[in-house]
Amino acid sequence: MHRRGFSLLKTIIAIVVLVALTSMAAHTVMSWVPRNLQDVDGSGPAEEGAKIPDLAERLKEAIDKSYEVKITEEELNRYIASKLELTQSSIVDDYVEITGVYVDLKPDLIDVSIEREFDIPNNQQPDGSKKLGFMPFSQTVSMQIELRTVDNVDGGKMRIVRFPGGNFGKSPAPGLLVRVVKPSFDIIAEVFEEEIKLGYEEMTSVVIGDGIITLNSKPVNVKQGRP
Repeated sequence: MHRRGFSLLKTIIAIVVLVALTSMAAHTVMSWVPRNLQDVDGSGPAEEGAKIPDLAERLKEAIDKSYEVKITEEELNRYIASKLELTQSSIVDDYVEITGVYVDLKPDLIDVSIEREFDIPNNQQPDGSKKLGFMPFSQTVSMQIELRTVDNVDGGKMRIVRFPGGNFGKSPAPGLLVRVVKPSFDIIAEVFEEEIKLGYEEMTSVVIGDGIITLNSKPVNVKQGRP
């Protein structure tokens, strides 16, 4: 009778498979744990009586008079929150409601996080209880936009845009995987279509810094490019 001896190869394969399955399970769990956005300026409630900046008007004036304008992370997030509050009906469907959008500005990087709430229609019963007690629940998804303006060979400027990835909850996600939630970001882009046109398409220079974005509309030769 042939005895099956110890197989080192089988043991290694079993360990690799176990580690892979554990990693997948951990990423799945962490993808439903919302990111901590408290460090993002303007993510918390505004002080009572605080004035919300009209960024669209500020951008229009900067374009008309061809001067540089700076927008802080806090100003940007306060403006986003105020406009989303007025357009809530356009970003809700039967199961998912966008409850917040937060922008974290880092050097050459815009990190956009969407806070979504999941629920089922008519989940609340007449007595105030829930048909499904664990709902509604929140999840955050984020997309990173890398934006740089560099010198071009002809003496002008070239704007380079990349999408390196993002996060599902606290779980990192590569760029291709983030495309799964692109419809949520497309909805936000539609709400802020005017501001995107003014702050990106109409500007000749866009510089992202730590907590601040600097835009300039002075005429210059700008080309769009990708690495």
